[in-house]
Amino acid sequence: MDLGFDDVLPYLASAYRRGVLAPFIGSGMSRPACTGWLDLLRGLADAAGVEVPEHLRKARPEDRLDTSELYRLADKAVLGLAAMDAAPRADAYRKALNEGGKVAGDCAVPPQTEALARCPWPLVLTTNYDDLYVVSRMRQSHAGGTAGVDRTGKPPREARRDETDVPEVLGRSVEDCHKVLRSLESPTRPILWALQGFVGGQAARLDELDEALVLDPRRRAELAGQVVAGYQQYQHAVNAQPHFRRAFAEVLSRRSLLFLGSGILEDYLINLFGEIAHHYGPGPHPHFALFSSDRKDTLDVRFLQTRLGIAPVFYGHYSELTGLLGRLTDAVGERRAPALSGAVKAPVAWMPDELGFSLSDGSACPSGEARKLRLRYAPLSVPAAGDGRACVVVSVGRMPSDNRAIQGTQAKRLLAEAKEAGVVADTEPGRWRPLDEAPSYAYRFGDAPIFGVAARERRTDLPPASAGDGPEDSRDLGVIADAVCATLRAADEAGFRRAHIGPVASGKHRLWHPLHPFVQTLAGLRRFFRETPAPGLEIVELHVISPAIWFPVIAGKVPVAEMLSSGMMKIWVDIRDASGSSEILAVTVCGPTRVGDIKTLCGLPPARWSTEILPRPSRVEPSSADDLLVAPTSIVVFSPRR
Repeated sequence: MDLGFDDVLPYLASAYRRGVLAPFIGSGMSRPACTGWLDLLRGLADAAGVEVPEHLRKARPEDRLDTSELYRLADKAVLGLAAMDAAPRADAYRKALNEGGKVAGDCAVPPQTEALARCPWPLVLTTNYDDLYVVSRMRQSHAGGTAGVDRTGKPPREARRDETDVPEVLGRSVEDCHKVLRSLESPTRPILWALQGFVGGQAARLDELDEALVLDPRRRAELAGQVVAGYQQYQHAVNAQPHFRRAFAEVLSRRSLLFLGSGILEDYLINLFGEIAHHYGPGPHPHFALFSSDRKDTLDVRFLQTRLGIAPVFYGHYSELTGLLGRLTDAVGERRAPALSGAVKAPVAWMPDELGFSLSDGSACPSGEARKLRLRYAPLSVPAAGDGRACVVVSVGRMPSDNRAIQGTQAKRLLAEAKEAGVVADTEPGRWRPLDEAPSYAYRFGDAPIFGVAARERRTDLPPASAGDGPEDSRDLGVIADAVCATLRAADEAGFRRAHIGPVASGKHRLWHPLHPFVQTLAGLRRFFRETPAPGLEIVELHVISPAIWFPVIAGKVPVAEMLSSGMMKIWVDIRDASGSSEILAVTVCGPTRVGDIKTLCGLPPARWSTEILPRPSRVEPSSADDLLVAPTSIVVFSPRR
């Protein structure tokens, strides 16, 4: 049965939203910025001083050539390059790869790659060596303003390092394969898994990749050493690295792959897929490969479907691929252009927009009177005028000098809506009043059903207050749970039965990805219901407006029920030695845990190891790094003191 793009688009959109769709990009996604296989081999052979047969020297990319002859030429070229040091060898690959001999930074990103990069993909697999996808994602991420900015207008260094939407480039090492496997279950930085190595230096200069925190020179040299081009390299990549085969098998069985640029047809990949199918059996997710219609007569559809589990999807000319990827991007909610006036489009796919949880007493089915939490993928809205049972909680700042609430964008918008709806008479900021001891966590706007939660540092030794958000009004991940609990307690004491909560400490000046304060908000909800045995609050609705939170939640990467039920958490620890190599550990703790506790658990002498937490929990410098509270979504980095 022939499949067209319209047939598979609803499934692709649904799989993307569930977090199981992963693109697998081949050389076609990099043309014309990068050379094809034949031109690459000729360039490598010239750099290695290897003679190229005359008929191969004159051959055109569209000519039908003997594949075995190309493999022999590749093997000779790779063997000749082995006489070079690592740096000039990487330069030889880069020069042969860049179309027309362009220097680093002069290759334009092809439109099909730009279209793919419009979506924030958690995992992209590639057989390419280039930086085109990474650079395109980097530019679109920065243009979209996904990271917070400091007073200089730049994202804070801590945010740029850990929370950027720019993918981290990983290879076939044991440590990199571990990171790929962790990404299947947990929210992590996006990943470009370079299966055949990475050299970069096409759309960006190498120093730009370093500055963008894609990878440093040491990592770049490591990935360049993993480049696969010759027969012996293919054999080593597949047969001599069992950890890579097992990691690839996990990805193949737990993700639905979307092959773009025909990377699927390489012999060693087909053999690898066949081995995985033999040992693991057919996976639960279908895979798809997009091919232009001129490939229909040269593909064995039956073999792809039955032996590899890959369904070919045919479309017209290759030039249409950019538009098809744009349609997929639009279908999953990343639309950049408005729909045509009067255009009526059929829904593409269903998606969950609510998740419900009930506080269980151990019975098989919760009673109708159980306390409930609902996660809603929807903006926060004001309660209806006259509804005395419902209230709304918005995030606010705080001025420590006079304990005054500071209204952010979220609070200003909601108050404007409340005034229009007749819930409040005015939006004067001075009407916010503190509900707990100073410095306060909880505020209320007059007697309106509108509460403010100030997840701010409570230290009293901060610099004098000044206008705006600064050190004196610093967000702090470690206090979000306390602040949310205190605010819900105030709403409960005021007699409300339903509370709607918006994102907390997730504004534009944040130091972190919004997923981190979301998890801390769940901890605050857990604390409130645990410390308030018989609350009047019956339903809490937590509103999520960021797809960067919602998609990991519905993909199961954020264990909401476990976080609501228990303070047990797994902490990721990155121990780096003096050479820069790292070992990732996972330790399980219960309840509030500080950096010093993690050092003790890992057996690290406190005086010999410096600490960094990603993301940084607060802009305020701690009196002691060992006293910092560790959030469940944090990574604790230990390195030798200099």
